[in-house]
Amino acid sequence: MNAPQSLFRPLTESVDPQAWITFSQSAGGDSYISAQQVGYPFHLGRTLKLPDDPPGMAAVYLQSCSGGIFAGEHLHVRLHAEAGSQVHVSTGAATIAHSMLEQPARQVVSLEAGSGALLEYLPMTTILFPHAKLHSRVNVTLHPESRVMICDAFSLHAPQGSSETFDVYRADLEVRSPSGQLLAGDTLALSGEDMRRRLPGVSEGMQALSTFMLLGHGLPVDTLKQQLRDVLSVLPDSYVGVSALPNDCGVSVRIMTLDAVALRQALHCVWSCAREQLTGITPRPRRK
Repeated sequence: MNAPQSLFRPLTESVDPQAWITFSQSAGGDSYISAQQVGYPFHLGRTLKLPDDPPGMAAVYLQSCSGGIFAGEHLHVRLHAEAGSQVHVSTGAATIAHSMLEQPARQVVSLEAGSGALLEYLPMTTILFPHAKLHSRVNVTLHPESRVMICDAFSLHAPQGSSETFDVYRADLEVRSPSGQLLAGDTLALSGEDMRRRLPGVSEGMQALSTFMLLGHGLPVDTLKQQLRDVLSVLPDSYVGVSALPNDCGVSVRIMTLDAVALRQALHCVWSCAREQLTGITPRPRRK
């Protein structure tokens, strides 16, 4: 899937994070926010303890106050789960990438999971409005015995009766060791014109797409692949691929569906399967 690369300059972490959050584990085993610096356009909700989460897990919602992502914005979120902590971070609602006639927008998410930590970063879908130009980058630092779940998902939206679509979307996912060694990477680049043409092998009639990764060394990869394929095989109107990541660092799942509703259902199935494998506990659905 190729998109015009000239729209995007190299995307780095040079911009100071607008949201920087550290999670730690207390002596009693509970995870909590030990440090935070959160500014506009983000708002951090209070720490929640949710039913059917692993004991001691902290769940938080990091939301946008601005109404979405706008032209020229360069957003940066940094999350650090220290050793032994268990954290679930979501957005609580979809994020709108608005029309961008002047400049593209950029979003970087930096994740670090310390030894023995479980960090779930599972934001809800990004909705691409007509003429949106968005470059998303997720960088993960994976320490020994840590586990990380990440998701990057988007769907299309246009006013009723309009045939317009987004201009370009690019998503880069990189997983590195603490020393900086690249363990796994994934790049998706897609133009709205490609989607409009509904080409077999690109999108056909699908309108929503997601990449999900379960990261960690020493995972039962073959078992995970089979179980993920089994739970996703029963979903209608979807196209799914499940594969092992290189360097023994986990499993990747690519999902395409007809719309955002079907994608949300598929992602819950993937997350639920992965969570049960890691913790033995099946999670409840999050906010609709």
